[in-house]
Amino acid sequence: MMLELGNSEEHPFGEVRVSEGENVKFAFEAYGVSVSVAADGADLGKKLFEVANRAMLGKCRALDPSLVRAEHGFLVSSRKDGTYDFTSVGEYTTGAGELRETLELFVRILRIKVSQFAKNWVFVHAGVVSWGGKAIIIPGDSGSGKTTLVAECVKRGALYYSDEYAVLSPDGLVHPFARALSITNGGRKWSEDGIPVEKLGGRAATEPIEVGAVVLTKYNSGARWNPERLTPGNGIIEVIPHTIPMTINADFSLQVLKSALSRAIILKGVRGEASDLAIELFSFSNKELTTLN
Repeated sequence: MMLELGNSEEHPFGEVRVSEGENVKFAFEAYGVSVSVAADGADLGKKLFEVANRAMLGKCRALDPSLVRAEHGFLVSSRKDGTYDFTSVGEYTTGAGELRETLELFVRILRIKVSQFAKNWVFVHAGVVSWGGKAIIIPGDSGSGKTTLVAECVKRGALYYSDEYAVLSPDGLVHPFARALSITNGGRKWSEDGIPVEKLGGRAATEPIEVGAVVLTKYNSGARWNPERLTPGNGIIEVIPHTIPMTINADFSLQVLKSALSRAIILKGVRGEASDLAIELFSFSNKELTTLN
């Protein structure tokens, strides 16, 4: 049986092979992590398939579920009352949610699993833009204001890489994870309904780039940007709490962080408004990042 999902431009998965039986099942790989998903119906399976590919920005490769033993499995099943149960196989089940809530949970857990267990990649919670041919990484947890700062940088001409992850390869380069920006707006139906970077007058990156600077900052009303410059070693220590696979593969994570940050300028300090900091960063970057080229 094949799930027909449209042409390959709309759905990079193309046609995906599924197993038949009590549940519709499909499998895929993203960043080296194999995942299987089961649903009790083809329509629900299509929805899960589409949001999975969207969540991973088209970086998924279809697998044959009858031939692969996936590292992570999910089951989504419907109830007679129109609500849904979500199961992360071998871990937990949560139930009685609407479809939108269930899809949101699926996307959130999928991203967590992929970012934790990615093979030959290190995911860091961070916003990323490029200026002067170098990446500026802005580590921060959800709600820390990194999306706001990234948006202000993009409005001023920075190339957009991500507002969620700095995706690092073993050679220390940062790769695009250019999802729609998670900017709060009243028209959002769910968390994946972000703002395309083009709506901000910006452009999304398509190529990996060397890290030029890391900006460690928190918002403090009225604060002036007067950062401390850290050594690479101290900078790595500051970035470790935001490095998602540290608890899974600490040695590899540290190796990649060292490669990525060895020549980067690392700044730490409180900031005021994001628009003011964006101007400060670009002024600093124009002077300092050119010395790294």
